[in-house]
Amino acid sequence: MNKFFTLLFATLATCLSEETMEQDMFESMREDDRAVIITVHKDTESGMGRQGIDLLNLRLREIYPNYDFREACTTKGAMGQTPDPDELFNQLYKDGYTRILIQPSNLTNDLDVQYLRHIAESAKGKFKHLRMGEPLLSETADYQMVADIAIHTFSVMPKAVNVLMCSVNEEDAPSYMMLDYTLRDKSNGEWLLATTNGIPTLDYLIKMLKKQKVKKVHLVPFCPEVTDGMRNEWTKQLQQAGYKVTVESRCLSEQKEITNLFEQHVRHAEKFRRLNAKEQKIITR
Repeated sequence: MNKFFTLLFATLATCLSEETMEQDMFESMREDDRAVIITVHKDTESGMGRQGIDLLNLRLREIYPNYDFREACTTKGAMGQTPDPDELFNQLYKDGYTRILIQPSNLTNDLDVQYLRHIAESAKGKFKHLRMGEPLLSETADYQMVADIAIHTFSVMPKAVNVLMCSVNEEDAPSYMMLDYTLRDKSNGEWLLATTNGIPTLDYLIKMLKKQKVKKVHLVPFCPEVTDGMRNEWTKQLQQAGYKVTVESRCLSEQKEITNLFEQHVRHAEKFRRLNAKEQKIITR
């Protein structure tokens, strides 16, 4: 099993890695340039949640006080009058903006992020610079840091295991399998992860709990997408399996430390640009 997860880490990290070169997108700004920072969300329930989104917006306003700020939403109508990215890029072009820095609030490199990348790539020709930070779980180091944040934010009761509850789609499965492995490794088994619609499942979790011979389980929601119904159902099934269950009221995704990790991603996008296909071919020759 350990060999499988090691291979999974290597494969996903390879898929996400791309060549970059250092080039600060704001360093060469002239008087006639206009820059804007954009956060892009899927909605307010998935990803970081409303509280996490507010923390991210506030943090980006603080670290980029000299630039304008906007929000966009990839799900039409999910955030009221918030425009979708394509509409916003067109409006920014008409308004004379030249440098665009985007940070999605997604947790994984899901289809929503890929859709946003496609829109951003199509709009690049309208601006001098248009760059996008990565979602929360992108590089191997991100998984390590998210695991550390969970372990240090939510204490584990004696003779208990903390379980990170995740509501996932099929394309998210590799990311959550990696996070499960990282949590277990860093906590010496005091943290586990389980998902709906993905792997590891709740049934698999119960098997792991039986092997560890623990009596108590503390459920920790990863994000607001973990509904009250999901909490209640998991609590019921774990109690039927013989465990004493408590549920954390806070979500991991809405913690300030998670916002700090998003900040690292957007700062990296500001300082480094991805090489285009032609440039990457030259490097690989």
